[in-house]
Amino acid sequence: LVSPPCASLCLQVALEVLHRSQSDAAARLCDAIIGRLAPPGPALPDGALPEGLRDPQASRLLEAAVTVAGPRRLREIFRTHFKGRLRGVASHRVANHGLQRLLDHAPDDVVGEVLSELGPALSEPLARGHPGVLTAMMGACRRSPAHQGEGLKYLLQVSHAPSLAKPRPLLPRPHPKEAF
Repeated sequence: LVSPPCASLCLQVALEVLHRSQSDAAARLCDAIIGRLAPPGPALPDGALPEGLRDPQASRLLEAAVTVAGPRRLREIFRTHFKGRLRGVASHRVANHGLQRLLDHAPDDVVGEVLSELGPALSEPLARGHPGVLTAMMGACRRSPAHQGEGLKYLLQVSHAPSLAKPRPLLPRPHPKEAF
């Protein structure tokens, strides 16, 4: 049920429905999905991401699981799969979405850890075209008054930093007679 797109979508909806019904089955399904897609195992080399965060289809399912996971499970997910890898996760074209969902639901202590690790490097995901990471981080800071000052400091630093993105070359304008 994890790999076919329609089955994956069914699991995502099942998670949401079970979560809204406040069923204990939601937590069990969440744990099963996370255990299948991002199993605990030997430590990955620095910068390496679990397969579940790199694969677009698995990542969507992990995102759905993160949205219904409770604070205890979110702390565990953060410490197992994100901590120490946030720069790589935030700059990855797929994995950054999982980080955004984590930030959308993270408890205050996780927000603080993410902010201290990723805050000084927020310009990197922006330069790679991932503004959602910054938006999710600022949303998490908004919900966590203790981290608002530090979040604002990093936001102001990013807004004044020179862009790391390479400027696109300008295309020459065609001569009016050559246009037709």
